Amino acid sequence: MSEPVSSAVSQPNVKVETGGEWQRLALISILYFTVRNISNAGQGLIYVVPALAVSFNIWDNLFSPEVLAVAGFLLLSTGGSGVISFLMYKFRVHNQHVEIHHGVFQRRYTNLPLWRIQNLKIERPFYYRPFGYALVVLDTAGSGKEEAKIVAVPESYAEALKKQVLYEKKAHDAPSPERTISYDDSEGRGMSGAEVPILASAEHRNDATEEVLNRRSVKDIIIHGITNNRVWIILGVAAPFYDDLFGIVSEWLADKGLQLNQLVGEQTVAWWQFGLYAFVLLMMLMALVALLSVGGALFTFYGYTLSRAEDRYIRRSGLLNKLEVSMRSSRIQMITAKQDWLDKILKRVNLYFEQNSTASQQVQELMSPNKLIVPSVTETEAIELSQEVMPGCDLKSQSYQVISKRFIQHWLLAVWSIPFLVFFAIGAISLHLDIVLGALVIYSVIGLLLTLRWWRWGISYDNKYVYIRSGRIGIDYQCFEPHKVQQVIVKQSVFMKRRNLATIKFVLASGAVTVPFLPEQYVFTLANNVLFEVESTRKSWM
Repeated sequence: MSEPVSSAVSQPNVKVETGGEWQRLALISILYFTVRNISNAGQGLIYVVPALAVSFNIWDNLFSPEVLAVAGFLLLSTGGSGVISFLMYKFRVHNQHVEIHHGVFQRRYTNLPLWRIQNLKIERPFYYRPFGYALVVLDTAGSGKEEAKIVAVPESYAEALKKQVLYEKKAHDAPSPERTISYDDSEGRGMSGAEVPILASAEHRNDATEEVLNRRSVKDIIIHGITNNRVWIILGVAAPFYDDLFGIVSEWLADKGLQLNQLVGEQTVAWWQFGLYAFVLLMMLMALVALLSVGGALFTFYGYTLSRAEDRYIRRSGLLNKLEVSMRSSRIQMITAKQDWLDKILKRVNLYFEQNSTASQQVQELMSPNKLIVPSVTETEAIELSQEVMPGCDLKSQSYQVISKRFIQHWLLAVWSIPFLVFFAIGAISLHLDIVLGALVIYSVIGLLLTLRWWRWGISYDNKYVYIRSGRIGIDYQCFEPHKVQQVIVKQSVFMKRRNLATIKFVLASGAVTVPFLPEQYVFTLANNVLFEVESTRKSWM
């Protein structure tokens, strides 16, 4: 499963400290700021396009002078804003601190001590790679968002900064006399003329040896793209263009001698022929959707490797934009193993190592610095990786305490019974049998989904880890160490108390996990055990 590799790179010894002088970014950063501004503007246009589509036909007016003028203005403004952002950005690494001044209308100053940096992510956008530049993202403990971003520095400097951050963090956790290194004037002197730490030389720090834990082949990534389809979001955004797209397809088929309006006529073709045509078109559409999803997976996960260097896990992947995410093992709050219905058929698992997060910021799951995802591993690999991160973790072999069947009764009677009775009564009074049957079918489907939800939902505790199982058609497993729990909340409604039931909620830095309708005695025993573990061990998880 694993093979040792060396992370050492033969490169000149690069000094991280920039001294008291503020540094400007490379000119290539203008392109980054421009792309970022265009991306932000595009995200806003996603909400505007449907509204515009209601008022007039976008396709017919796409190349009108008004639309072209607006597009030109947007391109010029975003390009100009990229130049302004470049001019307003400066940084320095001074006295073991990263300092950044940035912002146009709202000026911001960031001061980040090197020893407080918990994660360092290096990105290599495709337009940076030919010129040897990289983007460095730094974040600290207790933050669910990116704290600092050095937009464009040489790759050698990015790697040197990464090594210095790891060294400073390790030295801060275990102080030693060698931590501060003095140098003479030939190396450059800070504004104060005092001893200034620089990149530690080989005699003070050896490069960590990385061990590759997992690689994802192209076949694995294609499977991930098929089983984890996210292209429906794109299809939803493209909804205003469906009418125009349908017209284009109809014209193309007409050129090939196939008229859709003729196919619909009952006297033109037999029903089985029409059904065959519809089936073929559906298969073509599904194949197109699958290709888009596979393309997105290859774009994100191509060349995927998961490595371990001392106490850190490092993920590297990306086809055009090379992404590197580093996470300390002690900061991993929870392991999540997800299997959709297609994953279960193919016996694949999506494995997540989660750390701190925040609900106030929506970060893309795959790009988030707070998660390490190992896509579409086999079930055996999922077990091995889980036990690598949390020794002794056994997700599937646990004896889970299933929640009470009153979970089904609660949702069917307290939540869904009133809408069902309303529509059923409307159909019965108006003598519309379709409304009555529709209400019965929908209510039955909801009851089936609730039953599946009840059947999957359970919790287990083996005196070392807490395990939670959930899902409907697919199945998800979660595992976390009790000492990393920040809060334990026990809830009981009046009706639950009568039935000796309770809901337990665990709050971790990675988020909250809730399991409802458990036996009351089991909940109180589990809460006491977890809280005792938190109080007695007092282990650090940062």
